[in-house]
Amino acid sequence: MKFRAGKKSDISALVGLEKKSFDSDQLSDRSFKYFMDLSHGEILVLEVGGEIVGYGVLVFHRGTALARLYSLAIDKRHSGKGLGRKLLNRLEGLARERGCTYLRLEVKSSNKSAISLYDSCGYRRFAHKENYYEDQEDAECYEKRIRELEGKLIKGPKVPYYQQTTDFTCGPSSLLMGMKALNRKIKLNREHEIELWREATTIFMTSGHGGCGPHGLALAAHIRGFEVELYINTSASLFVQGVRSAHKKEVIQLVQKSFEKKIRKEKIKVFKDEYDWDTIKDIFAYGGIPVLLISAYRLTETKAPHWIVLTAMEGDFIYFHDPEVDKDQLATDNINVPVRRDEFELMAKFGSSQLKSIVAIYKK
Repeated sequence: MKFRAGKKSDISALVGLEKKSFDSDQLSDRSFKYFMDLSHGEILVLEVGGEIVGYGVLVFHRGTALARLYSLAIDKRHSGKGLGRKLLNRLEGLARERGCTYLRLEVKSSNKSAISLYDSCGYRRFAHKENYYEDQEDAECYEKRIRELEGKLIKGPKVPYYQQTTDFTCGPSSLLMGMKALNRKIKLNREHEIELWREATTIFMTSGHGGCGPHGLALAAHIRGFEVELYINTSASLFVQGVRSAHKKEVIQLVQKSFEKKIRKEKIKVFKDEYDWDTIKDIFAYGGIPVLLISAYRLTETKAPHWIVLTAMEGDFIYFHDPEVDKDQLATDNINVPVRRDEFELMAKFGSSQLKSIVAIYKK
């Protein structure tokens, strides 16, 4: 028995194994080539007597400690020999070597043998997806902590997940999740998402529709009856560095000044000191939800401001919901995403000015 990395010359054999193992949702030769070329992907092949009898595909969530088992197959002629368990254990080891703390996967609800394997290997079910596969079968979503963490789990109310429906509404979507955690009457839908965006947008960005800044989001939460704290480490105009048009810059600055005037009038607490790890712990300790600005570059390699909502802390890890689902991700990949403290502190700054901001919301 031998484990090794998949290579281009394996593709024909892998496609043959795929066709024998699955009736639908089969990976094509193009799919296998894609995963082999993917910088944050890996294919592990299992050989017995020089013949490929199994494989597993891992996809790593950039900038995080999360890996996804995209696919796993064992030749049916070799079933009952414990090869699936050995392959799974080796895949977990590869994920740990890449610094991952959690491994997630999806499995058909009807695939009792696979579910039995995952249950016996310590995976826990955390979500269910209806009509997930091509044949309309449902999927069960499982995860396993593959690395032990030190420290107590710190969290506020359970935060539901909501996926943004446009490229420019990460802020409203993150705020919706936080507000829903504190008030179950808040509606998680597109109408409310766009309504929040209209209230909180800075009107212009470098191109296309405007995104939302911290001042607008703080006001939107306050208007809906939440107690709000705004943490921001600058008094300068935000998001104007990449805007070439003097007219657009002027409009952005006018909108921000208007937001700041309303914030003073409503007596919303504003902290100009830079927040730190202990600040976030305190927000959770007092029952709050931190909606936080990051640079998307650490996750997607795009230089853009991006909003997430934090859900918990544990030792030197922090967890968050990311409302933006990338093309090679599922929504479940973006739920309670684990990130190491050192990586988090790099992503929680935006632009050359190192802008840091949290909109912390609480029940009144």
